[in-house]
Amino acid sequence: MTMLCDWTKIPAVPKYNPVDIMNSIYTTTLTTEARQRGCRVEVCDPQLPIFELVRGKARIRCYNALTDRVGAATFFLAQNKGAANRFLRSRGFPAPDQIVVADPAAAERFVARHRTVVVKPASQWGGRGVSVDVRTPAELKKALAFARRYEDEILIEQKVTGIDYRLIFVDYRFVAAIRRDPARVTGNGRDTIRRLIQTQNRMEVRTDPSHRIPLDRETARALAAQGLGWATVLRAGRSVAVRRTSNYHTGGSVAMATDTVPASLVRLAGRVVRLFGIPVMGVDFLYDPRRRRGWIIELSPDLAISPPEGEGVARRVLDYLFPATGRRAIRSAMVGQRTAPLRRSSPTRRTAARSGV
Repeated sequence: MTMLCDWTKIPAVPKYNPVDIMNSIYTTTLTTEARQRGCRVEVCDPQLPIFELVRGKARIRCYNALTDRVGAATFFLAQNKGAANRFLRSRGFPAPDQIVVADPAAAERFVARHRTVVVKPASQWGGRGVSVDVRTPAELKKALAFARRYEDEILIEQKVTGIDYRLIFVDYRFVAAIRRDPARVTGNGRDTIRRLIQTQNRMEVRTDPSHRIPLDRETARALAAQGLGWATVLRAGRSVAVRRTSNYHTGGSVAMATDTVPASLVRLAGRVVRLFGIPVMGVDFLYDPRRRRGWIIELSPDLAISPPEGEGVARRVLDYLFPATGRRAIRSAMVGQRTAPLRRSSPTRRTAARSGV
């Protein structure tokens, strides 16, 4: 019997040309820095995108900041949210309780035990298929259906709260941290929330087509929890959160936090990076400042480099991949040339010089 494809499980195609991904800021932040250092960029596939950085005899294949220096097994261990969670918790790291959805009854018991949970696909990115603050069997059923639009392996996770930080490491060294906050809109006393979101999306996508607030059930749930709806008109100046996740790809905002992130998170993230053996990686936390406790939520072994931290991180990545092109290496070479001891000429040469030969 012929099996028909279940199109309901296939994510919607992005509203921008996938070929343009190679020229998106997530790729060009790295490739621009590479070209400035004399590297050649050879595109293997523009839609994923996968490309190679070539300098002399060195050739490194890349997908975002992930390179072929990381083995496939190591990558999948970190990239699959369920596998990473189990690996971390089995070694005593603070990560939320979590199960893989296999049995509906077990899923409902998990929700009942934790009272509020997060439902998410195991291997997606950018907040795709994620439902937050799921409390009832009815909400669970809808959340599972939403997540299965993206993949079949679904996780249910204990909901924890706190400030959303991503700590970025290059060559196992901490180089930057960003703070991420949920998407917000500000009222003008005239437009509905739906219109405010649409207007904000039109402005944002001019810079980055992936930075938009979805007009979906999760946005509706976030509004309903505040007694608001699509047709609500906010008074002028009133700002409200319209998402419960802080992902940039669902309209969230990003700010640098390198100098303000708690030192305890830096130390903890450093241990995680060394444990996995991935030299370039992001470690995502939710941090409760009152209790001074952080939870490891996810890992990003295929880190996308973008503003505001992008240029600085890209420089560190290229220093790591091509050490001879780094500013420090170039300065050292120049200083070495300037301070190289002068060779004493031989008596023959001195005589030749004086005689004008």
